[in-house]
Amino acid sequence: MRQTKRKDSILDLLVRSQPTGVALLNELWCRYSEEEGSQGRSTKADRRKSFSRTVLPGFPGLKVRYLSDRHYIYEGLTAGIFARWAVWELLDQKYLSGFPDPKEIIVAVGKDACAAFSVLKRGELAVIGPATFMKDIVVLGNRELIFSDFHKLSKTPWALWCFTDEGVSNDPYMPVGKLANLPYQIDLAGKSEVATARKRLPYR
Repeated sequence: MRQTKRKDSILDLLVRSQPTGVALLNELWCRYSEEEGSQGRSTKADRRKSFSRTVLPGFPGLKVRYLSDRHYIYEGLTAGIFARWAVWELLDQKYLSGFPDPKEIIVAVGKDACAAFSVLKRGELAVIGPATFMKDIVVLGNRELIFSDFHKLSKTPWALWCFTDEGVSNDPYMPVGKLANLPYQIDLAGKSEVATARKRLPYR
């Protein structure tokens, strides 16, 4: 009965997602966790594992598409989707207190990790928590997933710095497989370098 209720809640959250009917797994978890609140004595990590066990095998009405795991990057993973996933990881770990406004953060994206920076007064930057390294990135839908869904998920409201071997791009649609690894230090024009805090978030 509890699992049936959870499945109904997940499908309801997807209906209210943007784009409609599509969301990242960690986004759904954050929204589900906020609506459901704590349950008994179970830890947050246990609740997230239980949530994933319900979702990842799939169930009637739910489509599951892996874009990466801890070993491989699959077709469809763009810099914008990786950045969006990283922001939801930071929200889940409470490094962010709420979904950031477009001008509040910049997300630096590499092939292996993302780092988010808070934009302070006078354009100064402060790194937000540790870098979020590539893990399982999963897109869920309440229907068949199509190209335009991934295109819409890629379009983030924040500025992106996408690191390639040739330089820095701001293209949210760039395939992650074409990026270089996230640097330890980012050299800003006319300013001092900023560190990307390449300490891993704990794996959930």
